[in-house]
Amino acid sequence: MDLIDFLRERLQKPLPGLDAHRVFVPDIPDAARRLLPPPDGARQSAVVVPLILRENREPHIVFTVRSENLRSHKGQISFPGGRLDEGEDAISAAVRELHEEIGVDPRDVIILGGLSPLYIPPSNSAVTPIVAVLRTDGPWVISEEEVTEVFEVPFSLFLAADSIRSETRMLYGANVDVPQWNIHPTIPLWGATAMILNELLWLVNEYQSEE
Repeated sequence: MDLIDFLRERLQKPLPGLDAHRVFVPDIPDAARRLLPPPDGARQSAVVVPLILRENREPHIVFTVRSENLRSHKGQISFPGGRLDEGEDAISAAVRELHEEIGVDPRDVIILGGLSPLYIPPSNSAVTPIVAVLRTDGPWVISEEEVTEVFEVPFSLFLAADSIRSETRMLYGANVDVPQWNIHPTIPLWGATAMILNELLWLVNEYQSEE
């Protein structure tokens, strides 16, 4: 069984959830809220974790950099996604946002399954991550209102033993050690996107340990 087939089966079973998420929660006043169920009234959102198969079927993960014009999480590394429209489910919303943000045809999206939902206090969003394989590697048609850059990173970079770093930055008026990956020349990968990705990487580690 290759990794993609493993993920398709594994995503239907109980997931690591909070154990994987808490690795990337910085020590800030509302940290505990990020590990709790979302409150009533939270905005229902979805993101897609897009995978592309490269040489030897090694998956690469596609990321976007959010526009500086957006109200929340501006300039940060993220996955394509957004709020559910009326009548949509998480998969439909994730596929729609993938098309709107970077131009991926829905027919080129193979859904593997969903990761654990995550609450993001700054935007009051309850996010459902959807893992998918893309049958295209571009060219990307970027929505400049939402995205400034698209780039991809191989799984192997994240699986190195020393890949997670910590950087001190000012958050909520205090110097805080923030866990992150340095996968971009100028922008760290941290916060909700890192929490989502880390759960997927836990599953990849399971696969490798079973080989």
